[in-house]
Amino acid sequence: METLDSFMERLSSPSPAPGGGAASALVSITAASLVSMVASLTKGKKAYASYREEMEGIEKRSLAVKEELRELMAEDEEAFNLIVKAWGMDKSTEESARLRKVEIEKASKIAIMVPWKIARASYTIMEMAEAITRHGIKSAITDSACAGIFAQSAIKGVLYNVAINLKSVDDREYRDTEEIKMKLFLQNTSEILKKIDSTTAKIINPEVGKQ
Repeated sequence: METLDSFMERLSSPSPAPGGGAASALVSITAASLVSMVASLTKGKKAYASYREEMEGIEKRSLAVKEELRELMAEDEEAFNLIVKAWGMDKSTEESARLRKVEIEKASKIAIMVPWKIARASYTIMEMAEAITRHGIKSAITDSACAGIFAQSAIKGVLYNVAINLKSVDDREYRDTEEIKMKLFLQNTSEILKKIDSTTAKIINPEVGKQ
């Protein structure tokens, strides 16, 4: 398994991969780690005994999502390399240019699929973050909120990658469908973050809830 220092070294290099997709997945791994921490802290407190089972489930799911995202970091890099390879294909003849275009579209669709996997995993983290802001230990409320914020940021990052890769896809129906999916997905994440922000504000400043 690659170390964080090694990844950051490669991320800082002139090489275009890893890039924003893998970095976004890492941000989401950080979010999942915060979710796991808060769930673990909560499940051991008597005052939160009624949420113990829920917290145990969240902790288990967050660890599973972390592992999924680790794999997706590598997948995203591989998908980008496929695009680079496709763009580098010969286009000196009409037939080679046609084949190149086909491979670019095929690679672009793969490079769209992987960010969506990261986005969906990150959405799961947002849902867990929202749950722990409500039922998690209150002394860790800002950690819970950060988890939600980080996960949403990761989603925005990878969906930008979806958007830019759509520019290489000629299939209009496919593009339209993806654009609608992105719009709805981002709306849903905004709704979750509103709930997280509202709960966090009320816990930090109880007077907010009385207004």
